[in-house]
Amino acid sequence: MKLVTKILIIFSLSIVHAYSACDFKVELGVKRKAFESLELTGPPLPLEYEDFDVYGILADDICPDQKLKEVAIEYKFLKDELVAINLIALNDDRNLVSESLIMMNYFKKNFGDFETPDNPRSYTGYEVIDKNNEFYVYGRIPNDDGIMDEQIYISNPELDTKLMDYMRNIEEQQFKAEQ
Repeated sequence: MKLVTKILIIFSLSIVHAYSACDFKVELGVKRKAFESLELTGPPLPLEYEDFDVYGILADDICPDQKLKEVAIEYKFLKDELVAINLIALNDDRNLVSESLIMMNYFKKNFGDFETPDNPRSYTGYEVIDKNNEFYVYGRIPNDDGIMDEQIYISNPELDTKLMDYMRNIEEQQFKAEQ
């Protein structure tokens, strides 16, 4: 009987492990130096904002068993702290990534289910799931060119507030400079 119980436990754990969310290799709030020491990505993407850096990598390079083909991961740093992680569908004018529903299915499986129309490919909008003092935002909105902007944003209230305050300040500075 003990052997059967052990087999069932091992089988259950292997199923949970196989269907767990991507391991992004770092936690929100990690310092830039610790992130860079992991050598997950190259240098940050060139941006025009002081104290704000984004490091990018293909999702398949970080979590190949998640089957997130044509999805990028962005690690967003404000000053010296990881404030958010974004998963972004790398769509073109045919929206093949979004049409495959890999991002939507990944979000539903790992962060929380939400209602979609009978044809989930026609879904547009945002969904927010709060869990364990973190929140997960799924967005799927077509841009002006008809290309689907599909993303998953991961942060927590404290870090997101820092990022939003920073971005609001940048917008105010740009508005003042234009006048």
